[in-house]
Amino acid sequence: MSLRPDRPLSQGPLDATEFTALRERGYADASLRFLARAWEVSADPEDLCAALTDPHTRALDTEALSEIERAVFWLIQERGGRARGENLRRDLLLRGFGESEPALAALIATGWLIPIPAAGEHDCDIEVLLERGTFLQHDLALSAPTLTRLDARPDALDIDVPGWTEVSLEPTVSSVDDLELNLLHLASLIRRDPLKLNKDGTPNRRSLARSARGISMPGQLGEVAGDLDLHDPRQLDFLTFLAALGRELGFLEPDDDRYRTHDGALSEYFHASGAERDRRLAEALQKLRFWNEVQSVRLADMTLRGADDQHFSQHESTGEPLIGARGFVLSVLRRASVRDWVSLDALTELCTQIDRQYLDRTLSKMAGQCEPAEFIEAMLERTLSWSGILQFGRATDGQRVARLSPRGARALGLEGSQLPPPQGGCLIVQPNFEVMVFLDNAPVAVLHDLYRVGERRKLSDRVATFQLATESVQRGYSLGASAQGLVELLNRCGHTPVPEAVAFQLKDWERVHQRLTIHLGGVLLRHPDPERFDMIIGQLEHDLRESPYRVIRLGARDAFATGSKHDALRRAAEAHPSLTLDSTGQPARSLYFVDPLVLMADPYELDVVTQVELARLTTPLEEESSPRSRFFALDIDKINARFEDDPLERITAFLDPRCPGGLPSGQALRLQAELDRPARAHLADGLTILSFEDAPSARRFAALEEAPDLIERRLGDLHFVIRAGAEDLLDEILDETGLVLANTPFPRDE
Repeated sequence: MSLRPDRPLSQGPLDATEFTALRERGYADASLRFLARAWEVSADPEDLCAALTDPHTRALDTEALSEIERAVFWLIQERGGRARGENLRRDLLLRGFGESEPALAALIATGWLIPIPAAGEHDCDIEVLLERGTFLQHDLALSAPTLTRLDARPDALDIDVPGWTEVSLEPTVSSVDDLELNLLHLASLIRRDPLKLNKDGTPNRRSLARSARGISMPGQLGEVAGDLDLHDPRQLDFLTFLAALGRELGFLEPDDDRYRTHDGALSEYFHASGAERDRRLAEALQKLRFWNEVQSVRLADMTLRGADDQHFSQHESTGEPLIGARGFVLSVLRRASVRDWVSLDALTELCTQIDRQYLDRTLSKMAGQCEPAEFIEAMLERTLSWSGILQFGRATDGQRVARLSPRGARALGLEGSQLPPPQGGCLIVQPNFEVMVFLDNAPVAVLHDLYRVGERRKLSDRVATFQLATESVQRGYSLGASAQGLVELLNRCGHTPVPEAVAFQLKDWERVHQRLTIHLGGVLLRHPDPERFDMIIGQLEHDLRESPYRVIRLGARDAFATGSKHDALRRAAEAHPSLTLDSTGQPARSLYFVDPLVLMADPYELDVVTQVELARLTTPLEEESSPRSRFFALDIDKINARFEDDPLERITAFLDPRCPGGLPSGQALRLQAELDRPARAHLADGLTILSFEDAPSARRFAALEEAPDLIERRLGDLHFVIRAGAEDLLDEILDETGLVLANTPFPRDE
């Protein structure tokens, strides 16, 4: 049985012609002397050629070989008499023979394996290769007579090569298709209801429970419904994995304290080719920053109470130190081309031993100790298993085995991994607006389009049921879908034509949807006098008649301008102080404090509302200003006149969203002093502070009978201000309770 049947044969054994050429231009003289000693002949060129080619000079005693040495000869024989050293080592590890580097070195030292100089190498010294261990980067060849003897006696090596043909897939095996469906489902739910994050970055449980409806756990055919338990660390961990992967792929993007769906990235990914999606998936798995497979495995033996919240946080990049190590494992799997079943233990050992120093160095960057074997196991059992890159099974002898899935092989860029696209109809549209989708035949682009216009109500036995409803379809229309395109999609992919009533309703919903117009970045206008407001709106309509903007009357005292960049709005606000302008959305953070109550702004960055309010609240400093840097001094009288009701709160509400990082604390205190009353504080000196090392001791001290006579004030959990004149009482308590005073303060974090 060949280990790599798809690999072309090598150049064959080393013969006299090649050896003569290498002797003249390849080997150093030291190498010729080395081979002469190993073959027990003189260094004369004729003697060396005779020892290489004469079948009677040396005879290989296969009975005296160790098991791993027999495996080495067997593998080289399979490859036609020559193989690269690092490939031999890798495949021997993969087949469960263990570390073979010492055995290869010993066979080179005895002259049975001959290192071949690399192309362009003219002074190859075999002894140096052995000393440095660099012989693994060279081809290792048998002599032609040795290979002939092995071919003549097929059973001479007597190698028991493990192989598995009857394997049962483990029930928890996932697939890349399942993963993509979960990501698509999660993104569609978050599109409707953004996922809230707590202050520490962990997903809010209630919000996550809504976003997790319909998610399938690895190996589960149906969806998690009544079985969803976010107190189960494994379920919470898997959902965290999906969220972190969705963020890495660009589907989910953080927005303050929420995750929102990025529809452009979602559409781009799911309409890409299968090979491109698999490539991007492998890249995202390697670069996962906000999830850590090592901590994931450690969670298996914990309750949620004992788990570290940092692992679930979407603010803590706990997975970033593992990016290099993940890339290393994917590279090993790519080079080993593990498409047939192999022992999981052997696969783990291969990844662990192939470059132990690199793994040790890379994993040292991770917080907390992690051995290479622990990381490899976590990478295989979590990242590559949950993503469907690897498949796991049980052989008939009970041994766990693994292999690359077809899409996993394609994700790693292995040749010959092209997969046929789904064929035939994949859905049925029913008169009640339900769409039944047969997932095994459904292209993922079709699923993406259905998620935009429908709500998945059920998933079981590889059949998903979507409901087309008014709200969901019109939401799809707002994302760019059209009734004609939707009907064409359903007809093209359906087993039967779309019912006429369904097609009519889809078009009618589009007609209603087109009545809605959404304007972004406009300005709300308000005025207390309806008659005066009529005159202002009439003037604005005249001024805006040749612009792309217009004014929409909302009521007697309210209107909406569809744009905010026309000077007519600023002129109207300046001419009518009672006219109030409010921008929609968040204003630009364009105001910078340079001195107490002095602002600087670039006039080209100011929106019209900010411009108008600055004119009402400040005094321009013309001498300091330039065309691109305008300076304004906040005028307390103007602020009080503009905001008669609670001026401090209202000026703070105006400035805070317009300053990068919010209103500076120093400026807020100065405004408080000017508009309300100065902040008051008391500076005391000569105090006696008693500090405790731990909170329980501090609580017991505070509960003493004498505490009211002793304690002036408590400062936090650990510190107390002792009343003046109570030093004698404090000494008595220290003596009675056995408290020991430390000579130096305790560290701040204790």
